[in-house]
Amino acid sequence: MRIIRTLVLLTAAVVFLPSPPEERMNAAADVDPPATHFIAAAMSAVADMRDFCSRQATVCDTAHYVAVKLEGKAKYGVELLYEWASEPNGTSPSLAAEPGESGVTTASGDRARPGQNTLELEDLIPEWRPPATQG
Repeated sequence: MRIIRTLVLLTAAVVFLPSPPEERMNAAADVDPPATHFIAAAMSAVADMRDFCSRQATVCDTAHYVAVKLEGKAKYGVELLYEWASEPNGTSPSLAAEPGESGVTTASGDRARPGQNTLELEDLIPEWRPPATQG
């Protein structure tokens, strides 16, 4: 299993590496294969995968299970990101506390975000005290 994980990580690293400039490519790479070769290669890969799934059904079932779980996680992550981005104050409504839960509230009854200053202007003004007498 470790070798498969290593191969996947190395493949991902190679895919994200930048391509060299055209003048540095070797002469053998200058000849582009026709599009029919690409189509034939894709068709043979699909046929081979289809045969593989008929031979190794448990592997394909497990891969399907993992793919469904990853798809669900990706959709949920995008949904949370969309909610966060569309919320005007930057907090997600699904991550915020419900109104019945304990938390800090302001004088107007609105929910306060953690770390938010809940003091009103009247709270910031100190009470008047007469000057101390000299004596």
